[in-house]
Amino acid sequence: MTDKSIVAIIPYNPTEVWVFENGKPTELTTIEMDKIERLLEAYIREYNVPQLKRYNQWNEAFPKEHYKKEKFIIDLKRYKRQYVAIINAKGEKEVWINCFCSNPKYWEKYIVEVLDGGNCYFNLKINLTKDTYYDLMVN
Repeated sequence: MTDKSIVAIIPYNPTEVWVFENGKPTELTTIEMDKIERLLEAYIREYNVPQLKRYNQWNEAFPKEHYKKEKFIIDLKRYKRQYVAIINAKGEKEVWINCFCSNPKYWEKYIVEVLDGGNCYFNLKINLTKDTYYDLMVN
């Protein structure tokens, strides 16, 4: 079950074309919310494999630097999430997921935007109809 203390559903705003272009707003069911979490976890596991390798390579090459693993990999337990759901032009349900480590006061009502947040800020899209994910952007 989705933890509502870390997830906010933000209504689709067509003026924010960087989220989705030409979508129709829609609602998310509890089953879809759980599916989003499963797909998100799978995508992040996939993302973390090369990131962990990179972390290990850097630590080996530069042992005096003491790089922190959390700067390389994404641990979803650290993040709040915002979901924006739409029906696309093909009639498929999609959701834009915005994740961040901070705790801004307005996060449950307005999209959180960050300039240069490192891996403490990332977003991606999930197509719930096709069970696919795409457009991962780590700041």
